[in-house]
Amino acid sequence: MFGSIARVLNRFFSLLVPRDWSHRTLKDIMNDNDRQEELVKTYIESEIVKMNTTGVTAALIAGVISGSFSWYNIKDTHWPTRAAWLSGLVLSIASVASSAIHTAAFLRMKCDREVTKRFRKALGKSKKSHEQSWRPHVLIPYVLGGPTLHLKLAVLAFLIGLFYDLWRAANANLTWHGDDLKIAAIVTVIGAFVVVNYIFSVLTLVHHSIHTKV
Repeated sequence: MFGSIARVLNRFFSLLVPRDWSHRTLKDIMNDNDRQEELVKTYIESEIVKMNTTGVTAALIAGVISGSFSWYNIKDTHWPTRAAWLSGLVLSIASVASSAIHTAAFLRMKCDREVTKRFRKALGKSKKSHEQSWRPHVLIPYVLGGPTLHLKLAVLAFLIGLFYDLWRAANANLTWHGDDLKIAAIVTVIGAFVVVNYIFSVLTLVHHSIHTKV
C-alpha cells in the first residue's frame, strides 16, 4: 500500500521536477569511465541551454503577469487574485535569477581544466567503500530543477488568480443572460483540456524515459 502511495506521489511530483530521470542520468554519467569527459561536457552544454531557455520563458511570463495588472484597476480585485498574481511575479523573477546563477556556475565548470573531477565533486559523492562508485547528491536533481519549478509554479499561480477572478465575477450573476458566466465556463473548459493534455504528455515522457530499457 505504502509503495503504491509513494509511486503515485513520485509521479505527481514528476509533473514539476522529474527527479528519477535526472538522478539516473547523472549517476550514469558519473560512472561511465570510457566516455565520461564527453558525456560531462554534453550534459553541461545541455544544462546551459535549458537554463537559458527557462530564463527567457520566465521573463516572458513575468511580462504577461505584469501586463495583467493593466487589464483593469488591480486594486478593485479581491485579495486572492492580487496575491496569486504577485506570487507568480515573484516566482518568475526567482526563476530568471536562479537560471542566471546556474548558467554562470556551469560556464565556470565547463572552462575548468579538470572538468570531469569538478563535475563529480560538485554534483555527486563517492561511496567510502568504493571510490570509483559515484552517485548524485540527494537534492541535486531538485536544485537543478529549481528554475523550472519556479517557472511552473509562477504559471500555476497566475492561472489560479485568473480563474478565481473569472468565477468571482460569474458568481455575482449566475445566469446565462449575462456574459460573465459564459466566459468563465468556456475558459474553464479550455483550461481543463490544457491541464489534462499537459499531465498526459509529462507523465508519458517521464514514464518512458525512466522505465524504457535501452
